[in-house]
Amino acid sequence: MAKVLYVLDIAGVPSILSHYYNKLEKGRSALIYHEKNSVSSSISRFYKEMSFKKYRNLLKWAIFNCSKFDIIHIHGAETLIPLFKLSGKKIVLHYHGSDINEKSRSKSKKRIFCRSIADLIIFNGKKMEENIITNKIVRKEYLPNIIDTDHFSKKDQNKSGSLSFVSSNLDKNKTKEAITKFGTTTILDLDFQQTPYSLMPQLLGRYETYVDIKIMPWGVTLKDLSTTALQALACGCKVFHNGKIIEKFPDEHSPENVIGKLDSFYNEILGS
Repeated sequence: MAKVLYVLDIAGVPSILSHYYNKLEKGRSALIYHEKNSVSSSISRFYKEMSFKKYRNLLKWAIFNCSKFDIIHIHGAETLIPLFKLSGKKIVLHYHGSDINEKSRSKSKKRIFCRSIADLIIFNGKKMEENIITNKIVRKEYLPNIIDTDHFSKKDQNKSGSLSFVSSNLDKNKTKEAITKFGTTTILDLDFQQTPYSLMPQLLGRYETYVDIKIMPWGVTLKDLSTTALQALACGCKVFHNGKIIEKFPDEHSPENVIGKLDSFYNEILGS
């Protein structure tokens, strides 16, 4: 049974991975995060993870305590890999979106060097692997985003209307224009109005359809279902994505499937 330290919490996905890794008794894990990201922090606080106001304090804690773990699982920040590589522990690097899809990050010589010394690179978008440039062969594995299906589940609510979200991570104008083509839709701007993670199931559960359109600042429309879309499906909503309606939650995103796959990765790199 592996002991895993998750470093940083991108979009709250690492919090859910850590929560279910412990809950399903695959091993033991802990997560440390920086409080600067208010969206992720809402999720991290929900799962009672360990927070640091100052980034340097987070790093100090990790360095002094990494000997207690078998694997250091770093999210997005590949520049931390050389520091933790000195511990002799296995290093997993995990990408979640713009942390590798942006060309400036994907093709950065410094970042290429850092990610090239990881023991395993995990990515959550099926089209993402082509952007993970390395100087040598490094094992790369796709891992679907995990959804907390205990928290997001079908409830007896009357559903009507359509909902969508936009934020500064997107080209807002183009995304809004594309969303309005679907029809009358409530569009919430996350830069001005955020719903706590604890209340998201109640919000999503009120709507019949979630419109999942995300156009990035560099003009690319994301092809993978967003985390919010998956959460909506788990709550019994329909999702409009890539020009079609999806009604069933994909089983590959269930905690049992994702954690089972992740645990097999951990055991394989520990045995290598």
